[in-house]
Amino acid sequence: MTSSLLDELESQVTVLAPDSTKHDMEPGFEAMATWLEHQPSDLRSAVVAALPAWLTEESHPWHSRAALELALRLREESLLESAVRLARNRGVPDLTAEEKFEYPGWLIFALALISTISRWAPDHDSPGRAYLRELQAEARSASSYPKRLLGIRAWFTECLLQPTRRKACLVDGLKALRSWRDPRLLRSGLTLLHAYFASASDTVSDLREILTPEEFAIAWSELNAST
Repeated sequence: MTSSLLDELESQVTVLAPDSTKHDMEPGFEAMATWLEHQPSDLRSAVVAALPAWLTEESHPWHSRAALELALRLREESLLESAVRLARNRGVPDLTAEEKFEYPGWLIFALALISTISRWAPDHDSPGRAYLRELQAEARSASSYPKRLLGIRAWFTECLLQPTRRKACLVDGLKALRSWRDPRLLRSGLTLLHAYFASASDTVSDLREILTPEEFAIAWSELNAST
């Protein structure tokens, strides 16, 4: 039953123009969300209940991200909570030599989950926000690259979601980021600041004050840099 429900959901992508999802799955995610929104409540609930199976598919090119996007677009809190439990249970192991150049599925999933939480903007006491704070806390004493990567991205996401103490949050996060002396992590953190705050003039003004000229140039010019 679960398989047939998810097969029907996935079939919504196949009716799109062949090249529409070749480089970006966004039209596919939108098609699935639109289809699901127009289903009877019992069918929608059944599909949502089945979607955690997609969250676990690390090797599939887009299933886990689709489940996160559907949780966000349909505001299905139970599905987001399933994603947080999965990420927490997987933990944050260190990377192998090969994985440092091509991120493993669990790390891509954790990064996508942080992105989902940033756009969802859940309440402070929600599981999603608790997960961000866990990653942030681990980053303070972390020595491994993945813990620092997830930690600083969770940290700056918390800054995004706390406008009343944003500047202080950013100052603290930047202190941690600089202390690691890792150019790759620095670029990842700074380009995330651009993604979050480019359209917020008050925060951009704060960033001009607290970033060095070199850091500000990275944040506002290296827009296509990878994490």
